[in-house]
Amino acid sequence: MHSAEVHKETRGLGYARQLCFDLVDTDLIVFVDSDVEILKKDFLNVSAKVLADGRYGAVVGMPLGHRFPYGLPAGLLVLRKSDFEGKTIPVYIDARETYFIQRRLDGLRLGTFYVPEAIVHRSQFRRFKPEWEGANTRILPSSKTRELAFALKVVFLMSLNSRRVKNVAYVPVFYLKFLVGFTNPGPWLRLKRQ
Repeated sequence: MHSAEVHKETRGLGYARQLCFDLVDTDLIVFVDSDVEILKKDFLNVSAKVLADGRYGAVVGMPLGHRFPYGLPAGLLVLRKSDFEGKTIPVYIDARETYFIQRRLDGLRLGTFYVPEAIVHRSQFRRFKPEWEGANTRILPSSKTRELAFALKVVFLMSLNSRRVKNVAYVPVFYLKFLVGFTNPGPWLRLKRQ
């Protein structure tokens, strides 16, 4: 009744997400990161109903306890295939691939719906993550000032969502590391995931 195709790639997140857009032949595309546990059993049913409404183009599963939605995190993300025909994400992107997804949604005037208490996200790739994010932000075809402000907002909201004083206090350190990658992207463009 259910079947799956497995495709392996080593080029990066942007390439992997675009490969999914190119190969999927179902109405919905679901991205689930390997370090995510889905808690909300009816998440896909909720997503299908939301995406049937023409106002939304994306459904994001928010982590347990998070109160503040931000951006378009792809830990658990559902999209309509029909909104992503053709090339969306350049192959050189290894992080911030959601920038291109968001840009497509903005062009279609579609919003994002956030489902609270949907996942537990156990991030595995913390070492050099701020530098990696900064480097990939630098190469986006967008206003650098706008992207730097957006990144600061996201870092701040992520720390507030954790509701831990040490995480809020870590915001300046994280952002400084982000700026290291942003100002010198060369060494940080690819994050090793072993």
